[in-house]
Amino acid sequence: MQSIAVYNLKGGVGKTTTIVNLAYLASQNKHNTLLWDWDPQAASTWYFRDNMSTGKKTKSLKLFSQGLPIGGLELRTPYPRLSLIPADLSLRKIEGALELHKNPRKLLDSLIAPLSENARFLFHDCPPSLSPSVEYLVSKADIVLVPIIPSPMSVRAIAQVVDFFSRQKYQPKRIVGFFNQVDMRRSVHKQTVANAKAMPIQMLKTCIPYDSAAEKMSEKQAPLAAYATKGRAVRAYENLWKELKRELNMVAK
Repeated sequence: MQSIAVYNLKGGVGKTTTIVNLAYLASQNKHNTLLWDWDPQAASTWYFRDNMSTGKKTKSLKLFSQGLPIGGLELRTPYPRLSLIPADLSLRKIEGALELHKNPRKLLDSLIAPLSENARFLFHDCPPSLSPSVEYLVSKADIVLVPIIPSPMSVRAIAQVVDFFSRQKYQPKRIVGFFNQVDMRRSVHKQTVANAKAMPIQMLKTCIPYDSAAEKMSEKQAPLAAYATKGRAVRAYENLWKELKRELNMVAK
């Protein structure tokens, strides 16, 4: 199993649309895929939950506070080979729950380890913070994928993250970014994309354009490629997934 943590310290950069689309494309490539939503806002969960028939209402925090087996929370989405570990507001207390354990990293390891039996890819939807649980996720992932809007504030946030992790005991194995919600009519976007080599992390070649079709994801509560087979945003996400797979193959060697 290979894991991808989708993360950015800055909110509003398209993290949820990124992870929902990539997890969907991975499953459509006939890989068993699991999306684990760690964000108390539960945006990724919202994209799928209304389309799932389930009576489960178990709070996500019970995984950490009461030792609930991971299978007690995992849900099947409407899409073949794509499952979800949902989030809810109870996760706002996750740091307190982890502090009650002698070895929180060992606990998290024990939760993730069994998932490799059935999942080829595990996507972590990380909250926009630098909490201990996020530190753990990004340090354990094979790749940390960072959506970046091409603007000075987004670039500054990434520089802060790189500086923070450079001073930690447990550091990410590999961090790669890509430009998201790109509007090349805007001079700041055009200039930032042109200067991609100056970014503090490696940038993938694929840029996801600002596109009205992608905006409908929240309306339809579905991955983009599930309802739109054509269009520049669909092609861009497909190219991003192909590029990310190449990066994962390099990590595996």
